[in-house]
Amino acid sequence: MRSTARLFAVSFCLLVGLSGLVYGQATGSFSGTVSDKAGAVISGANVRITSQATGLTREAKTDDSGHYLIPLLLPTSYTIHVEAPGFAPAEQRDVRLQIDEHSELDFTLQPASVSTSVEVNATEVAVETANPTLGQVITSE
Repeated sequence: MRSTARLFAVSFCLLVGLSGLVYGQATGSFSGTVSDKAGAVISGANVRITSQATGLTREAKTDDSGHYLIPLLLPTSYTIHVEAPGFAPAEQRDVRLQIDEHSELDFTLQPASVSTSVEVNATEVAVETANPTLGQVITSE
């Protein structure tokens, strides 16, 4: 009886201890670098990953070296959206993540377009159209 209880306790501890490892293999991750057109890294860029199956969203920011990492994602298709101040946003759709896959996706952001508007305000000059003469006063100064 005592050996059966020990065997049960050891088996139970092994199952509980290994269950986390079995679950951990069913996830994947996305990582990569965000840079500009010239190749300089962009720190503080917002990376948003949305599951196309469930609509759940996870976000991360790039570090000082422009690198991001979003771990523990379920295998499915994702949309990845990257944006940073002063740059046009970039997006990749239908990115498939498999079980235990660690996918690296780099993004290159283009500078945001700059639009300038000029507004001119002026008042009309009254023109005398009935009298064809031109007059001007000239002083001694």
